[in-house]
Amino acid sequence: MQREGLYLVDIVEAARKIASYLEGVSPEVWAADSMRRDAVIWQLSIIGEAVGGISDETRASTPEIPWKLIRGMRNNVVHRYFSVDWKIVHSAATVNVPELERQVRDLLQHAHPDLFRRLEQEESRASADSSDDEHTEPSTSSDLR
Repeated sequence: MQREGLYLVDIVEAARKIASYLEGVSPEVWAADSMRRDAVIWQLSIIGEAVGGISDETRASTPEIPWKLIRGMRNNVVHRYFSVDWKIVHSAATVNVPELERQVRDLLQHAHPDLFRRLEQEESRASADSSDDEHTEPSTSSDLR
């Protein structure tokens, strides 16, 4: 189940990136910025793909996480890109994704404590690096593999 833990890490990291892309940006500015929209859509698709790798057992043990809806969001933004409702995407990115990150962190901490500790270490390291260099990108799950 190490692979499943890595999928959970991918979800957390994508959620962190979404938050960084939207930090301090109004919904109107975000909607007019195709690069930010594309970046958020990409991270939502990563989350949706990672959800596809979560076992039925894990899904059943965490019914508070709307696994099916998350996967459905991914399918909508990928397959119906030109008819995406940006207000819905923004709401999901600013309301639902932070809650998902919290829930997945809890799951990761309980189900994969070793990966959780490594994730926290990478985040601490990235935070320290970003205080030295404001342009440092967050770490990626490849650092944990």
